[in-house]
Amino acid sequence: MQTQMILISYWDLAILSVLVFLTGFLLWLNGFTHVKQYFWANVRTVVQLSFMGVWLSWVFYADNPIWVALVGAIMLLAAGYEISKRQQYRFKKLSSILIGLWSLSVTALVLLILVLTVVIQPEPWYQPQYAIPLLGMLLGNSMTAIGVGLDNLTRNSKQLRAKIEAQLALGYTAKESMKFIKQQALHASMIPVINMLVAAGIISLPGMMTGQILAGVDPMEAVKYQIMIMLLIATSTATGTIIAINLAARKLFDERQRLDLESLQKVKK
Repeated sequence: MQTQMILISYWDLAILSVLVFLTGFLLWLNGFTHVKQYFWANVRTVVQLSFMGVWLSWVFYADNPIWVALVGAIMLLAAGYEISKRQQYRFKKLSSILIGLWSLSVTALVLLILVLTVVIQPEPWYQPQYAIPLLGMLLGNSMTAIGVGLDNLTRNSKQLRAKIEAQLALGYTAKESMKFIKQQALHASMIPVINMLVAAGIISLPGMMTGQILAGVDPMEAVKYQIMIMLLIATSTATGTIIAINLAARKLFDERQRLDLESLQKVKK
């Protein structure tokens, strides 16, 4: 089945944006104190997506691996920055960003190259039509899970400092004294992913599948692509979060295995 996609105009989007303003006013009437952030988030979404649309049109036309790599690098850097931004306690200097970048690089990028060269096999393998959307979905979901995991780990380390130090005094190693906090951080980051997987196809239709169906693709073909991306997301978020939590937990101790929470700084909101 292949039907022609119904196009929407900028006027349609302008009309929908009025709903956002009305909703913001409604939130303000009900005591919501972050209306400004709500509006800013919507404006930022429109600007970012519009910019990406124009840029991707040019990248698709150029079909050059250097431009595809540049788009991927910018997306990766932005994801690493967002991970550090979502933490109440960040590591000093650039450590939070580097932990996010490393955990994303060895999971999302490796999985992307694997699925492009082994599963989908477009010609050429870096074809931007496949590479960039898939990378965006992997980075978006992994970024959220890693951000939640790191935030949970650093906050609990601050709050449960006495318990950690008591275990160290009893002879536990740094790894053993952080075990329960790492488990809590891992649970906090993976529960939303598990809920998303459980709801897919029954409660919600995921974005990639919905987009393909709206574009006129056969639903079964759209489902196969969606299953593929969900399996990739499950793998990417789990492995990325495990790597990030272990790197961060190790960084909370100095070379003599003493708890060093001075390496964290509270972010002013």
